[in-house]
Amino acid sequence: MKSIFVGTSVLALAAVLFFQVGCAAIKTKSARFYVLSPMVDVETGKQLASGEAGYISISINPVSLPKYLKKSQIVTRTGNNELHLAEFDRWAGKIEEDIGRVIAENLAHMLSTDKVLSYPAISAVDTDYTIEMDISRFEGSLGESIELIARWAVFDIQEKNVKNITSTRILESVQGVDYADMVAAQSRALASLSRELADAIIQLSAK
Repeated sequence: MKSIFVGTSVLALAAVLFFQVGCAAIKTKSARFYVLSPMVDVETGKQLASGEAGYISISINPVSLPKYLKKSQIVTRTGNNELHLAEFDRWAGKIEEDIGRVIAENLAHMLSTDKVLSYPAISAVDTDYTIEMDISRFEGSLGESIELIARWAVFDIQEKNVKNITSTRILESVQGVDYADMVAAQSRALASLSRELADAIIQLSAK
């Protein structure tokens, strides 16, 4: 009986120690936080056809995103109908506001103007052009690629002219297997989208 009791006690102690070690391992894992980045180093400023470079003003309305992307966790796609939310890899802020901020910085550089604002900074500012954007997909798989699908329109506030609603699909390779690599790919995709927006504004300014 004594040996059975001792054996049981040892097993119980081992279980407790295993549980404590496991909890300690979980507690020591800390979250990492990410932001999207403008790609100002890969694009030279473009001169507007109207000669208004440096004076033109642009506002970017709140970016529309699917509810599943408006999470603090970074979303990856693990199958056609399956998503994964990273528990320890998160956005540092609201992703929809981060997208607007990055596009604003890209456009400011691409169009040689410092008068580009995104939500929520646009609330009380009159601008020449307003961008409306609905992003239906902005995720991908680690080590593979990310996909950006967006519908957007540029409005000329003064002339009440509008660039027809345009659909854009961008695939960008993820050059690594880490979440930092995926966020970098998403930033490059936003740079490509920004170039399309810049071209649309140049066309409108020429009319």
